[in-house]
Amino acid sequence: MARRIIGQCNTTDFKALEHLISLVRQGEEVYQDNLSGRQKTAVMVLRHFQMCGVPFEVILKLREVLVWEMPDKGLAFEYKMLNPQDIETQTILWAMAPRKLTLLPGLMKRR
Repeated sequence: MARRIIGQCNTTDFKALEHLISLVRQGEEVYQDNLSGRQKTAVMVLRHFQMCGVPFEVILKLREVLVWEMPDKGLAFEYKMLNPQDIETQTILWAMAPRKLTLLPGLMKRR
């Protein structure tokens, strides 16, 4: 079985998330049902970055992210940067390794 793309998001989706995060911090609840497919993928990417301890500002340096489902059902992320010459961001992306998940309390799924 070959790998396949299961999601894609870009800078616009990350900026929308930035707005949603500010709403969550103000005590508003945001349901994933109200998000577009690209925004849901952006949430998945944000969670991965949180697990790796990478700040949100690094996400804003990405032009696009492709999410691949691998043959073993794992996920792989392919990053395309706004500035491909940004060595500091490339180093952060290469060194990312999941640590601990810190979920946003106000971003939830409806039951």
